[in-house]
Amino acid sequence: MGVMGTIVGFGAGYALGANRSAAPIRRAEGMVRDAVAQRLPAPLRSIGTQGSRPVRDVMTAMPQTVSLETPISDTARMMADEGIGDVIVVEQGTGEVVGIVTDRDIAIRAVAKGMDPSTEVGDIYSRDLVALAPTSTVREALDLMRDLNVRRLPVVEHDRALGVVSLGDLSNEPDAGPALADISAASPDR
Repeated sequence: MGVMGTIVGFGAGYALGANRSAAPIRRAEGMVRDAVAQRLPAPLRSIGTQGSRPVRDVMTAMPQTVSLETPISDTARMMADEGIGDVIVVEQGTGEVVGIVTDRDIAIRAVAKGMDPSTEVGDIYSRDLVALAPTSTVREALDLMRDLNVRRLPVVEHDRALGVVSLGDLSNEPDAGPALADISAASPDR
């Protein structure tokens, strides 16, 4: 972290009595760092900004989607055929993103409870969806994944799914190591 980030973090932490590693302080540091970087000459802008790449550059585009009425057996088959662990859930007809269903949702919320394979996705999907905009940064994605203890986040624009960013997508990003270790070590919520 640069001198400016240290100064801003200390000042904000001191003023708020907050922990410097708290998410709001990290976000404030990032906003100040981005504002300062915009004033630098172009060759200097990329120094120390590894996490400022937009998620659209690292996400898996064109995610698979299912409607709330899709049977979980069809959803599981789609995941197996595509080699993926999640599918975006959309409103039938509008295509508006309403949630996500993961292989874990199917295993824990359906199979472990003895639900029939014809059970609809609408009965088991994760509704409390947190999504990223395509312009969100890799750093924001990592921070959000860590804060929410999730391994993948949908990338949504105008209520439409554009992609999914996962731990695998972020694994080769500079400075991702500590965040990925924290997320991987935590027990999954979803």
